[in-house]
Amino acid sequence: MNDFATSPELVIFDCDGTLVDSEVVAARAWSEYVATYGVQLTPEDALARFRGVSMNWCIAHVAQLRGQALPAHFEQELRTRMGVMLEQHLQPINGALEMVEQLQIPFALASNAPHHKIELCLRVTGLLPHFQGRIFSAYDVQRWKPDPALFLFAAERLGVPPARCAVVEDSLPGVQAGLAAGMKVIALQEHGVHPDLPEEVAVITHLGQLHPHLA
Repeated sequence: MNDFATSPELVIFDCDGTLVDSEVVAARAWSEYVATYGVQLTPEDALARFRGVSMNWCIAHVAQLRGQALPAHFEQELRTRMGVMLEQHLQPINGALEMVEQLQIPFALASNAPHHKIELCLRVTGLLPHFQGRIFSAYDVQRWKPDPALFLFAAERLGVPPARCAVVEDSLPGVQAGLAAGMKVIALQEHGVHPDLPEEVAVITHLGQLHPHLA
């Protein structure tokens, strides 16, 4: 296990559920859209099943529930619906703006989402100026969390050894990716601690609690 006695040189944030409260909005979009294909999935079910995993996995899961393949246009239409709902309803996670404005060490963002969705979410919530030039997507490396490739890619591009990086995540796949990358992991758990969260992961319930974990 790495020694994190010294302060990290880089903090890598997830986006959805960590900086922006997009997962609840996306879960509503999933629930409403899959109903048009005869799949009954409540927003709560969608949130529980799809948090932190890739779009391809989610689509395959819905196809399995439906019992037949989904049409080729499914993903694009879903993303269009999500985009409209995010523009209308998205809010930053409580304390996110204040936290990034006060952060004294370099930080970046690494998300499973494509760049256009990340930038939409950051723009709507006022966070985009804080992350310009330091946004990394799993589509850049074609590997999705819990694979550590995205975090390792971000660290390499910014010239910081993985052992000197801290990851802030809300989902279990993201936490697993950070640990597999050899980074310190801090889990934002606003609504109760995930029962499978590894013991070595630091837990915060509000982004205002982050700073002591980076000292």
